[in-house]
Amino acid sequence: MHYPQIFIGQIPTTAAKRRALRALALDLRVRLRPPREPLPTLVLLHFPVEGADLIDLLVARPNILIVGALRIFDGPIIAEAGDRWSDLHGRSLQQEGRSPLAYVGSQRDTLRARLAESLPFDVAEAQIIKRMIAALICGPTLHSESRIALDVEDHRALRKVLGLDELAGLAAMTSTSTRLSEQALHALVVERLGGQLWHDGTRLLFELAPPPYHLRLISTEAGQRPALPLIEGENVIGRRRTARPQEHRLTIAGDDRISSDHAAIICDDDQQVLLRDTSKNGTWFTLPNGPESFLSNAERIIVPGTIIRMGETRMQLEAADSDQPAL
Repeated sequence: MHYPQIFIGQIPTTAAKRRALRALALDLRVRLRPPREPLPTLVLLHFPVEGADLIDLLVARPNILIVGALRIFDGPIIAEAGDRWSDLHGRSLQQEGRSPLAYVGSQRDTLRARLAESLPFDVAEAQIIKRMIAALICGPTLHSESRIALDVEDHRALRKVLGLDELAGLAAMTSTSTRLSEQALHALVVERLGGQLWHDGTRLLFELAPPPYHLRLISTEAGQRPALPLIEGENVIGRRRTARPQEHRLTIAGDDRISSDHAAIICDDDQQVLLRDTSKNGTWFTLPNGPESFLSNAERIIVPGTIIRMGETRMQLEAADSDQPAL
């Protein structure tokens, strides 16, 4: 079994939020990977709980549960006594009349109450749920100039403030004699909270939205012409086979004139498609009914029907619901 396993509760309704959630999932896959033994680690993202807003994430390990609210701050945050939060310029960071930390604490408390009302659980589960940590997670890091003064009540209530880069450390340093079995963790995430397995510890099992476009390879030989799906956001095309973290890669083999990272195709929120050349040799493209044009370390908007040439390889951009064969 490979960990972490990442589950999703609810798919976001906008392309921008889906892209951000996909990037977060792939980031957490790397950050929370157990360094040695395959410690069961389950992560549930973007899930609803009655009585609370959508919860950003839950990290579940045999000896710890962490409820997290992920926030991106432009700079340092200032947390003073009396639950007053602001940025370096004095602008309030309050959310619904509460500090971000009090907000995630309220989410944790609601989740804990809902779990207590659900199916019966044993003594071990009761102890782990009682010790559930509420974490305000600043991404990607907590700014080094932030000034955060947590009071005694915050510590007693198991409320923490940390950077996303510190999440693995928080999960690893917590040690209790009470432990949940792997089966109990899955029951908690899947049966009680409705999580659907999204990343099995090795790969994403599905994309959050159907691919809007694909590239159909054009061959001079008769036979099947494969289509390479393009996901929302950036798609990197080149000879390199291994994808970097958070990267969706389309590998083109057998053409030495194609660079390792030759180009990117970006499918944005308003259905526009952007072709960006990042290669040494450049990229040629032909819009429908237009002349062939050359692109070198620049970008252009393209439309379905555009022919793209990288090295000796030609491909055509098509809408994903199109059954029109390549030219």
